[in-house]
Amino acid sequence: MFSTVIDTFNRVQVTGHTRMDSVGYPEIPIISYLVAIPTCDSVIMNIELFDSIKYSNVNIYSAPELIPDTTAEGNIALIEQFAYNCTVYETDAWFPGTVAETIDKGAIRAQDVIRVLFYPIQFNPVKKEIWAYSQAKVTLTFMNASGSIQKNVGIFNEVVGNTLINYNSNGLNASVSCGAGLTDTGFVYRDSLLVGQKIGNKCDYLIVTPDEFFYNEDILNLAIHRSGFNGFDVAIITTSTINGSLLRYIDLNYIEGSYWILEGRIVERIGNTTVYMLPEPVYVIDIYKGGPFRCYYDDSFGPYNPTPTIPCDYTTNINSELSMSLRVFPNPLNDFMTVACSESNCLTVIYGTRGLLR
Repeated sequence: MFSTVIDTFNRVQVTGHTRMDSVGYPEIPIISYLVAIPTCDSVIMNIELFDSIKYSNVNIYSAPELIPDTTAEGNIALIEQFAYNCTVYETDAWFPGTVAETIDKGAIRAQDVIRVLFYPIQFNPVKKEIWAYSQAKVTLTFMNASGSIQKNVGIFNEVVGNTLINYNSNGLNASVSCGAGLTDTGFVYRDSLLVGQKIGNKCDYLIVTPDEFFYNEDILNLAIHRSGFNGFDVAIITTSTINGSLLRYIDLNYIEGSYWILEGRIVERIGNTTVYMLPEPVYVIDIYKGGPFRCYYDDSFGPYNPTPTIPCDYTTNINSELSMSLRVFPNPLNDFMTVACSESNCLTVIYGTRGLLR
């Protein structure tokens, strides 16, 4: 290997702010602010520069690539690896070419926000010159605006107040009591249905947990703490009720020495999701066959894969037409069973619970 000198560089930093990090491009300082705005269709920005100064013989360093490396102590750390975009540094033009812009129009809870970016330095890599700006006035115009600029974001008031430059917090947050819970204790409730993807009652604090932690004591204690300490109304929901259907299930526990071998969790419409299913129709267990129903889909529930590390090599779903064409009676059966099929070429194959053909 060999090395050669490309050039000498200068690193420029505005205290308290960051720099552009596109690998190989000039590390131009960025002054970034998140701003509270009213609900509107769009935002138009105007910038007025009050001063500027030009510097020569300045070559701004290119943003390095961060790569993992092992330290002397055996730890993994990210280190800077030099990167250089020849096309950019051989272009006789000002970079980045714009002094300010707005990006990321969105919201934090009910609060509409937009990010304002100001580039205080313009750099010409060929001439090795920079223009630097220290004072500017930014004006934002809101198109088709409605409502007030500042919205109530509940317990996120303090977070939003510390994040947005023009948001005045009321001091309420999730970590400080503020005396709220001393006189007005909130309530705690579990919503296991999430009808219409909506919580049954309004709440100040929402806990979303996996199904197995829905009745967990630590989760409940957290909810009680927020209710009693902060005075919040707290709701607890599960991940399975979000954007899907709530499915019932039964757990079968194997009894040592029992004739029956069924065990595991059987989920409504999906099947056994924890242990191997009976092989079909071969009666030899194949590690690539059978197994839990990893993949399931219907229009209501959507895709389901409890073991994402295993690929979906098959998908089960509900076929309403086929299920309506077959009738089994009596149900439940006692000594005999009659199967009626609406199609003339219907073939019925019956297997026992141990996979044996009947």
